[in-house]
Amino acid sequence: MRRREPLSLRHDDPGLQPERTLLAWRRTLMTLLVVCTLFLRWIPRFGLMAVLPIFFSLMAALLIQIALNARYRKSSKGLKQERIPAPLREVVVLGGAVIVLSATGLVAVGFG
Repeated sequence: MRRREPLSLRHDDPGLQPERTLLAWRRTLMTLLVVCTLFLRWIPRFGLMAVLPIFFSLMAALLIQIALNARYRKSSKGLKQERIPAPLREVVVLGGAVIVLSATGLVAVGFG
């Protein structure tokens, strides 16, 4: 079994770019959780239609949170190498969540 080296998160960025990015993604996760609570209010009126966006928001938030730890390590390491990969997976998950939530809202307003 391969032994993991201790994680070194030190970097020479005076603006703390990895920390700013991490905080921005955490604010996005908090927004997804707020959206979940808003959709909870829809359950008495729309029934199961309100459960879909709640589930999708929670899953998107969970997937993004799982990816954040790896993303922070990549950013810290990328600063040393002067190459930071784009967070394509996280952006696609977030974009999909926004599309599903928007479509659900439009359908619910159309039926309401």
